[in-house]
Amino acid sequence: MYKKILVVITAHAASQAAIRHAVQLAGVHGSELLFLYVLPRYVLPIADMPPAVLEPPEEFLRAARETGDSHLEAAMRDAEAAGVMSNRSMTSGTDDALSIADAAVRHRCDLIVVATEGRNAVMRILSGSVIPGLITVATVPVLVCRPEGSARAAGLRPG
Repeated sequence: MYKKILVVITAHAASQAAIRHAVQLAGVHGSELLFLYVLPRYVLPIADMPPAVLEPPEEFLRAARETGDSHLEAAMRDAEAAGVMSNRSMTSGTDDALSIADAAVRHRCDLIVVATEGRNAVMRILSGSVIPGLITVATVPVLVCRPEGSARAAGLRPG
C-alpha cells in the first residue's frame, strides 16, 4: 500500500515515536523510508541585545546541519537494524509545513509520518506546531504519532 514513507525528524524526543511507527509500518508493507529533517530558520531577535550575544548566521546553519545529520543518522541506524531501506534529506523554507509537503511530492512519497508531543489542537496552533498546517497542505495522508507512555497514547484522559 505504501511504497515510500516520509518521516519528519525533529530534535524533540517525541520524534522517536514517528521513527518507531514508520519503521514498523515499512517493515509490514515492504516500504522505503525517507527521513526528513527541517532546518530551523535563523531569526534575529527584536529585543535590544548586544551584538556580541548573537550567533552569526553561518555558524547557526552549520550547527543546525550538524544536529540534523546526527538525528538522521540515528534514524537510519534504526531502520537498518529492522531491515528497512531508508534515505535521508534536509529541507528548509519559510513555511515548514509547505517544505515537508513539497518534499513528499518531490520524492513521490505515499504517506507522511510525524510525531506530536501530545498537546491538544489549540495548543499545537499556539505553540507553532507544524502539524495543523501540514494536514491542511499535504496531498498525501499524514499519520500523527504520539510518544508511548503518554496519557492520550494509552487512551486515558488527562486528569
